[in-house]
Amino acid sequence: MLFPDYMEGEKILLQLARTLVFMEMLFINLITTHRCSRTRYSQKSITAGLIFYTALVMLTSFLIKRNLRLEFLNGSIIILLGFTYFFPLKYLYDESSGKILAIMFFSWIHTMAVTSISIQISMLFELDNYFYLALILQTIIYLVSTRAVIRFVKNKFIPILKNIPKEMNKHLIVLSLMEFTSVTIVYLFFNENANPYWTIIIVALIASIAAINYHLIYVVVKNYKSISFLKLLAYSDTLTGIKNRLALFLDCDKLISQNKPFTYIYMDLDDFKKVNDTYGHSVGDDYLKQFTKAAIETIGDKGSIYRMSGDEFVCIYNEDKIDLLLATFDEKVMNLFEMSVPFLGVSIGYAKFPEDADSLDKLVNKADKIMYKVKKTNKLKPI
Repeated sequence: MLFPDYMEGEKILLQLARTLVFMEMLFINLITTHRCSRTRYSQKSITAGLIFYTALVMLTSFLIKRNLRLEFLNGSIIILLGFTYFFPLKYLYDESSGKILAIMFFSWIHTMAVTSISIQISMLFELDNYFYLALILQTIIYLVSTRAVIRFVKNKFIPILKNIPKEMNKHLIVLSLMEFTSVTIVYLFFNENANPYWTIIIVALIASIAAINYHLIYVVVKNYKSISFLKLLAYSDTLTGIKNRLALFLDCDKLISQNKPFTYIYMDLDDFKKVNDTYGHSVGDDYLKQFTKAAIETIGDKGSIYRMSGDEFVCIYNEDKIDLLLATFDEKVMNLFEMSVPFLGVSIGYAKFPEDADSLDKLVNKADKIMYKVKKTNKLKPI
C-alpha cells in the first residue's frame, strides 16, 4: 500500500524539479531584460505585472497538460509560452518591439544553453530522475555565469542597444534569432536523442560564438559612433553648431548631381568688424550665434544655413519665391535678434540652379558678385 504513495510523492517531486528548472530560466531572463531595458513604470508595478502574468502562464500550462493528458509539457510548448512574455515586457518597458526581441533572444541564448548543458551533464550519471541533478547544476552555473552576463549586458549589450543605428538593428535581431534558433534546435532534438558529450560541446560552441558575435557588434557600433562624431566635427561649425563650408560643398554637389533646383544665397554681415572692435570678440561671437538662430528661424524648413567663415553665411533655399524672402529677411532677423547690440544688417547675393548657373563654382561667383554690389549700396549704420 505504501508503494503507490511513494510513487505519487516521487512524481510530485519530479514535477516540482522540472517546474523549478524552467522557473529559474524565466527568472534569469526577466532579470536580464530588466537590466537591459528602460522602465516605463515603478519597480513594484513591474514586479506585480510580471507575477500576475506568470500566474496566467502557469494556469495556461496546467490547462494544456490536463486537456492534452500530458504528464509534462514538452520543450516546444514551454518555449512558445515563454515567448508570450514579449507582450507584457513591451507594455512594461519603454523600448521598441525590435529591441525587446533582441533582448529576449540574447537572454534566452544564455538560459537555454545553461539548461541544456545542465540536463546533458546530469544524463551522464544515468539517473532515473536526472532533473534533480539538472536543477542543482543549473543553479550553480547560473550563480557563476549570470554575474558575467550582467556585466556584459552593462558594458556592451546596453551600449549596443543605445547606439546601434536603426538600419543595423534589424541585423542584430536576425543574428540573435539565428543563434537562439540554433540553441533551441539542440535543446529540443538533441537532449535525449544524441550523445550528451557532443550535445554539451555543440551548445557550448553556439554560446561562445554568440558571445563573440555580440562583442564584434559592440566594436562595430562603437566605431560607428566614433566615426559619426568625427563626421559631425568635420561638417559642423564649432561656434554656431550649423553646417560648415565642407558640408555646404558636399550638399550642393549632391543636389546638382540629382539635378534638383535650388537657390544659392550668399550672406555677408554688415559692419561686423565694428561689433568686434567696439564690444570685443566675445560679444562678436554672441552676435554671430544670434544671427544664426534668427536666420534659421526666418528660413524655417525651406532651406539650410551654413557658415562659410567669419561673418559669411550661405543658405541653400529650396523654394521658388526668393524675392519675398529677401524683401523681409533683414526685418525678420532684426525682430528675432535678442541682444542689446543692434543688428546692423546683412548684404545678400544669390544665384539659382540650374537657371542662373549649372555648376557650384559658377553659382558661388555669381552670388558673390551680386552680394558685393548690394554691399556697396548699403549705408554704414551706427552702432
